[in-house]
Amino acid sequence: MKKKEALVRTAARLFAERGYEGTTTAGIAREAGVTEPLIYYHFTGKEDLFNYILERAAETYSERLETLKADTRTQFEKIAKLIRLHFHIVEEMPHETYLIASACPARLSDPDSVCTRTVTSQRAWLKDFLSRCLKAGIRSGEFKKVPLEATVIVLIALLNAVLRQRVLGLEDVAGLPAATVEFCRRSLLKNSA
Repeated sequence: MKKKEALVRTAARLFAERGYEGTTTAGIAREAGVTEPLIYYHFTGKEDLFNYILERAAETYSERLETLKADTRTQFEKIAKLIRLHFHIVEEMPHETYLIASACPARLSDPDSVCTRTVTSQRAWLKDFLSRCLKAGIRSGEFKKVPLEATVIVLIALLNAVLRQRVLGLEDVAGLPAATVEFCRRSLLKNSA
């Protein structure tokens, strides 16, 4: 199993560095220190290996999202934990998150793509989570009265945009996670002064 894991880690790095088209199974095998037939022992080919990397990253992300259901004192703390989680995922899985940010958009037109399934289910989860947080926060008086559906979309777009900048290496500003949380605090909390 150690060889398979080395193979998968190397493939993720090479796909992120060279792109899907610029990466070959022979190159993956050489860099991973394994034989090319080992790739075909575990996977049907390059596409299967690529999809495996994306599916595994999506599973890890989903598992981490489920940890957010733990009780917190406030609804804002739940949202802040969600924001921080996204930054942690980028740090933990830089190659995998790069692949999702760079390769998945082109694959979203295919309804059978792992990218389409992943983005659809994760977006639904985020919409539900944020909607529940905002509804509860507005009801309790913790949050300003904001348009629920539009605010959920803005929060998801904010997360996507900030993380995409970081994942693609466009912006790597110190303090970005804290600034993102603070921006949301000022936008949502009634008493944010």
